[in-house]
Amino acid sequence: MEREEEQTRKRHKCSNGEQNALSVDRLSDLPDPLICHILSFLPTKSSVRTSVLGQRWRHLWTYVPELDFSRANEDFIDKVMSLHRIPDIITFRLKELMAECNGNQIERWISFAIERNVQNLELYYPPKNVLPQCLFTCQTLVDLRIYMCGTIIVGGTVFLPRLKKLSLIHVRFDADESLPHLLSGCPVLEDLVVESLCLVYFNISSPTLKSLCFKSDGYRFNNIDDRLAINTPALRYLKIDDCLSNHIETGPLTSLLEADIKLHNHKKKQNDLVYSRSALEFIDSLRHTKCLTLNLAFNAKIVNSVFSSSAISFHNLNKLELFADFCVLSKFLENADNLEILIYWEISNGSTRQRMEPPEQVPTCVSSRLRAVKLIHISGEEKELEMIGYLMRNGKVLERMEIAYARFLDFRKTDHMHREISQFERGSKACEVAFSTW
Repeated sequence: MEREEEQTRKRHKCSNGEQNALSVDRLSDLPDPLICHILSFLPTKSSVRTSVLGQRWRHLWTYVPELDFSRANEDFIDKVMSLHRIPDIITFRLKELMAECNGNQIERWISFAIERNVQNLELYYPPKNVLPQCLFTCQTLVDLRIYMCGTIIVGGTVFLPRLKKLSLIHVRFDADESLPHLLSGCPVLEDLVVESLCLVYFNISSPTLKSLCFKSDGYRFNNIDDRLAINTPALRYLKIDDCLSNHIETGPLTSLLEADIKLHNHKKKQNDLVYSRSALEFIDSLRHTKCLTLNLAFNAKIVNSVFSSSAISFHNLNKLELFADFCVLSKFLENADNLEILIYWEISNGSTRQRMEPPEQVPTCVSSRLRAVKLIHISGEEKELEMIGYLMRNGKVLERMEIAYARFLDFRKTDHMHREISQFERGSKACEVAFSTW
């Protein structure tokens, strides 16, 4: 019996070896450019290891247009660069280097990539050095991503004529002027990602920018001058997660189609009213968008103080996901005539929860446009049921109402809520009601 099992294991081992050899043989039948393209999806360490597969494979890795030095050491990087043979590099990546490298070494590696007409460059290493000046005059860069490394300084020429995508993740800036100076040298930039905490004044200005993602971390709580200025007239997508700025300013955003906004200023401000007005002016600048996610959960009391008396208008809005109190929801329903999809997160609790004050006239979107509603974090309280009943009763074209309640609610409460809602009058006979847990 043991002898048979041993023979079976040997047969499996031989079979696996034959299959691996067959796989290599099949790959070897492919033309060299196609094999190099396949190897470009591997980290460079793995690509180099294929040189042991046979005489034909010995030098193939030296023609791969992608160099991914993730978790590599200095000797390995230098050796690969000395043997690499093609004149053009598509992607060059320095990420999580295995040992401390001085600025001269890193500058030499970056210069190597630039001399090889690199198109996509990703840098992620310990942030001790100033980023080399040659990086900001590269004629071939299309996509530049810098993560937690180096410092961007004010001085020096910046000219990146082909750069379309730029990501700056926790990069240090020498001064507030560093970011606008950098952007001024990117004449065709379309996508920008900025995550930082080191500037007082973020000034993002670009006539060509189409997509902007901005995130500030609120580790400084005492500077009342923190400011974000956005001047991007061609912008189509905007994502902001801001817990730093006391003032947000924008130019015209007439091309904006989609926005994802989270405002949560935790600072103790001397004048909350000034901040709330600034936030409201910023929200109003989003009025051209068709799809909006707006999270005011951390600023509910501040924003509510001026929101109820404001004159906002979102006539292009088709889809809204809102984290706010009922009064803000009511304001949007009154001023978003073309709203078809509503996702509402109930953020208040207990005694702070406000009733939804129904408008004197049923909003146009509720009576003739609203097709789908999803209400999240519902606990079955009377004020919530009033809102649900209002939307179901007046929603003449409503097709679906989904109620998502928290898992911790007990069965008796959820059962009571089911029975109550199932008896509500429906303005649309096609409306179906669904329940889910959140």
